[in-house]
Amino acid sequence: MAMTYDAFLDQMKKDLEAGFAEDLPAKYSQVKIGIRDVEKLQGESYRGISFRVGDAPIEGNLNMQQAYQAHEAGVPYESILRDTQEAIMQQVDRMPQFNIGEISDYASMKANLMMELIPQKGNEERLAEVPHQKVEDMALIYRMDMGDSPGGKMTSVVTNQNMLAYGITAEQLHQDAMENAPESHPASLRSMREVMAGMMGMEPDPPMPGEPVMLVATTRDSFMGASVIQYPGFMEQAAEQVGGDFFVLPSSIHEVLIIPDDGHQDYHELEAMVQSINQAEVAPADRLSDHVYHYDQTDRVFELAEKTAGRKLEQKLAKKAEQRDPAEKKSSVLAQLGEKKREAMEHAPKAKASGRAVPEAAL
Repeated sequence: MAMTYDAFLDQMKKDLEAGFAEDLPAKYSQVKIGIRDVEKLQGESYRGISFRVGDAPIEGNLNMQQAYQAHEAGVPYESILRDTQEAIMQQVDRMPQFNIGEISDYASMKANLMMELIPQKGNEERLAEVPHQKVEDMALIYRMDMGDSPGGKMTSVVTNQNMLAYGITAEQLHQDAMENAPESHPASLRSMREVMAGMMGMEPDPPMPGEPVMLVATTRDSFMGASVIQYPGFMEQAAEQVGGDFFVLPSSIHEVLIIPDDGHQDYHELEAMVQSINQAEVAPADRLSDHVYHYDQTDRVFELAEKTAGRKLEQKLAKKAEQRDPAEKKSSVLAQLGEKKREAMEHAPKAKASGRAVPEAAL
């Protein structure tokens, strides 16, 4: 009879505990193995193997679904166990060291605050557990940057429980993030030409005459960089660089593209392009939105592009009402005066008749 995934995890935990306690080098003897439900954003939650060194505040997790599927397909259990042990040892060797007291002290940790933009759709349950701000159909959440490791950047989402333990409000968390994130994770705004040249280790060629402007907005390390559009003053800076209003295309949670609104772009076409690229090229965990956004430099409004047309129409109609033809205005004023005059005459007291008889007309 085939082993269930939960039974597979139970057996793996038991054998890993024995291996780290007895068979592996002494430096791994403090490794504790567990089974944990890992709550992640973008529908990427899973149940897997957890590990930590002694009472360290940092815990690692492994999603064992692929390993289980490999076992079901015929890969020997012993081979999977050995690979899992090696993966945990590598992660343990890479784990940065933290002071528990420092991590629990908000005053010490707030300098490490960073932000992330994620879609609201699909993250409803997780968002109920974390402080956030709604940004159209997206949500701005907060993370603590725990530093770099050979395996990549380590971050931790700030939850409602964390906020309670820190003794802070959601308003203070947001304010501190807005102050510290631009300092610890500076924004980057470069042309697509510059970005592509940098990826190839080359100097960018000068732009061709009439070449469309396309800017890439992200953080300096290109990690969860879509959040820069919420940095104080960033949208104003981008508007100055492109020379006016612009569209924002959500490339991923790591970056967005900025295209000038020069009157030649149809947001429907841009949206279709975003949706196509999301389906074909962007991993589900990195997708931000299927919609296009717009920034109005004059009104300083960031909104879904579909809202912009309606708002502009309302403004146009209001302006027309204010700039009506002077003759039309004069006619309207005279009509109102005439109405007032009639009302006054209707309510005026009637004159008394004199005592003289009025001769009848002769026949």
